[in-house]
Amino acid sequence: MTAEKRFFGRIIKLLVPKSHPLPPESKLPGLPMTPDETLAIAVQWLASLGASTDAAAFTRHFAPTGWLRDLLCFSWDFRTMAGRAQILEFLADASAGGASRFARAGLHDFNIDVTSQLGPPAVIAPPGNPNGLGISAVFTFSVAAPPAKGRGLVRLVPDPEGGWQAFTLFTDLQHLNGHAEPSGRPVGYLDTTWEDVQATKVAAIERDPTVLIVGAGQTGLMCAARFGRMGIRALVLEKTARVGDVWRNRYPNLSLHTKAHHSSLLYQAWPETYPEFLPRDKIADFLEAYAVGQEIHVWLSSAMIPGPTYDNFTGRWSVEIDRAGKRVTLAPKHIVVATGIGKQRVPTWPGIDSFRGPVYHSDDHKGAAPFEGKKVIVVGGCNAGADMCKDFVHKGAAEVTMVQRSATCVISAGTADELMFRPAAHLPPEEGDFMFNATPPALLLKLAVGGGTQRLKALDTDLHDNLAKAGFKLTWQLNPGEEEVGFLGLFFERTASGSMIDMGFSQLVIEGKVKVKPVDIERIEPDGMVFEDGSKISADVIVLATGNEPIIAGVASNFGEGITERIGSKIWGLDSKGELTNCYRPTGVAGLWFVPGAFQHGRYLSRHLAIQILAEELGLKD
Repeated sequence: MTAEKRFFGRIIKLLVPKSHPLPPESKLPGLPMTPDETLAIAVQWLASLGASTDAAAFTRHFAPTGWLRDLLCFSWDFRTMAGRAQILEFLADASAGGASRFARAGLHDFNIDVTSQLGPPAVIAPPGNPNGLGISAVFTFSVAAPPAKGRGLVRLVPDPEGGWQAFTLFTDLQHLNGHAEPSGRPVGYLDTTWEDVQATKVAAIERDPTVLIVGAGQTGLMCAARFGRMGIRALVLEKTARVGDVWRNRYPNLSLHTKAHHSSLLYQAWPETYPEFLPRDKIADFLEAYAVGQEIHVWLSSAMIPGPTYDNFTGRWSVEIDRAGKRVTLAPKHIVVATGIGKQRVPTWPGIDSFRGPVYHSDDHKGAAPFEGKKVIVVGGCNAGADMCKDFVHKGAAEVTMVQRSATCVISAGTADELMFRPAAHLPPEEGDFMFNATPPALLLKLAVGGGTQRLKALDTDLHDNLAKAGFKLTWQLNPGEEEVGFLGLFFERTASGSMIDMGFSQLVIEGKVKVKPVDIERIEPDGMVFEDGSKISADVIVLATGNEPIIAGVASNFGEGITERIGSKIWGLDSKGELTNCYRPTGVAGLWFVPGAFQHGRYLSRHLAIQILAEELGLKD
């Protein structure tokens, strides 16, 4: 069984109702089952696709409801199109002048990728059609303008006339010709020393950085590592005293809720001795080692002073830096904002200043041990709130109450493993990333709404029933009354805000060790909290697990309120093009990029960002 079949087969089984199980292969008549037949169909389809003379001919290779996801091959942007009409409109567009987008890109030389670790063409269940069969194939191709190489993945389905059409086609720019990312180990330093080479490199970066990266968290560091590998001078600013402090300074029982393989760093995997779910301190220390190992140049205790300006004539920013108390001015061509989530969201209520105990945000939690025997209220019903409650229970708090002001989408760790981690656990991270990105996010949401969310809920029925009995409010909607997009919808639209991957918290609720108060707050009194239903809970400490402000709020404070008029009011969330808004792609402001997200986003999309910056340096962009 190929990797693609194993991966997508599991996803389809999770995203469709139990009433539509996949039939056994042996009972699927009329379709090719031998590897040679499957290969022949894929080769023939790709040859026909490559022979397309115009956008209309290319589009006819899609099923009427087919999807095209393109990363930088047909335009200097990320785009998703659904249905032949959208695909044709995109490819036939000639608004840039002269030839159509299809003709300008000039994709050609389509071939099966015989080196792919995803395996040869294989029979699969097409997305959303568990009773049908299709063929998936990984392929390579060339791009005429700019001269480049690409890689793609197609999922073919039978057409009514006995041929084959694409249900999903993914085209992904791999590298610009002559500027491929080096592979393998460099020779070394035979005629000089590493110290001399490093000193020369650091001097060049500080004298004239092409890119200034703001933030030395995982995405900032992975972008810097990728840029360095591709010959782009990058300087990283980190406001804290050590790389990794963005993790090290958070609450002690923080750990990843995604498995180590899924959360690998670019070029440098976690040691095999590390646990599956990585704790805060190991992440922090490893990021520090990663910066050293990848030869990333970081200015510590350094921050960008608000108000950088861009000169359209020189194509450079003027940026003032507070470097450990000393002001330095830099003129990079690009600023990459890698500051992660926004500032703490700290709500207030009448009487909060009268409370006799400590009130603090969950980001400032230093451990629950000092509150042994105390009564604790945690405001917030998502991952951070769950972590707070677990810590207080395990450290002997007398009473722990979670105040849940709005409903939460809960998915068990086991179901999350089935959906997100296990399908690609046997693959190198870069191949798992490629395969995941081959399915448009908008299609995944459509599958979720069309039955996938119900299927996932069914896997956690007992968990959800027991939580509901304990008074915990559940939802699978972005907003009340809307479609049930489930965990994927909350991830794509809100960076998973409003959701929880259950890592043991629910059992504490079920056992009564954590009480749930699903009512909003009216006021705070010196010895406790009063709710809108008139009830009151006494407390010695109140922790606000109330999340963080949107990324755009911090951007506005650094670049001015007018920035939203140019880039819009969102960073993250799917836009009208079906892609994450302003993430690793053009923002509408020259030389300004944003790189939020989880480990997999920085690991995969840092290459696309590097290609865009490199293309500008080479004068290859239109």
